Amino acid sequence: MGVGKNVVGIFTVHDDLRPKIADFVPFDEFVGSTGVPFFKVKSTKDPETVRQVRELRPDLVVVVSWSQIIPEDILNAAPLGCVGIHYSLLPARRGGAPLSWALIDGLARSGITLFYYDAGIDTGDIIAQKEFEIAWEDTVKTLLDKIMLLAPDLLAENVDLIESGCAPRIKQDESQASYTRPRKPADSQIDWSRPLKDVYNFIRALAPPYPSAFTMMHADKKLVIHRARLDGGKLWIEGFIE
Repeated sequence: MGVGKNVVGIFTVHDDLRPKIADFVPFDEFVGSTGVPFFKVKSTKDPETVRQVRELRPDLVVVVSWSQIIPEDILNAAPLGCVGIHYSLLPARRGGAPLSWALIDGLARSGITLFYYDAGIDTGDIIAQKEFEIAWEDTVKTLLDKIMLLAPDLLAENVDLIESGCAPRIKQDESQASYTRPRKPADSQIDWSRPLKDVYNFIRALAPPYPSAFTMMHADKKLVIHRARLDGGKLWIEGFIE
């Protein structure tokens, strides 16, 4: 859903970083049809990136699915501040890979949070949230699909309030705060000593487009598992050897 505002620029990660971004989305074709200034970024701390943001003179900076720390020079570049969407119900599960951890931990529900950025990691004031169910068959891909439906509406419902200065600013309850850590491909090896339910959750948490779960086989071969089904106490898996 569009929000009826003038977009003065779009920033996305540089192509060189694509192998490190599990849910990388190319914007080239989309942006090319809009004529909006488009920038590819290796680091938000790069002075050139900060200069580009400032020269656009945005009223509001909106951040979605960005894993790098946003420096204060960018946080302070817009009069209305910087808002972002985090893939959990803050203050719970601040930090990295919240969708994967939600599945690994067997959550039945999670959500997304629109919040004001500050100097901390996902610690700013909350504007609004939307919840979603995590079904037994869900994978990290289907959770991303749910977020793609919820996130535009969440922003559209609140952007006028942000513009007018009337958006809620709900302080996060630090007593309820928790953190998840970023994940690396090396963290994707299955621990078969865990209960089968945990192994199933682990596999669906790392399903494509994320780096798939794997287990080592003989002769240093790796079995990469991209799909699983737990039925009647038996785990059925699909994958390939590399």
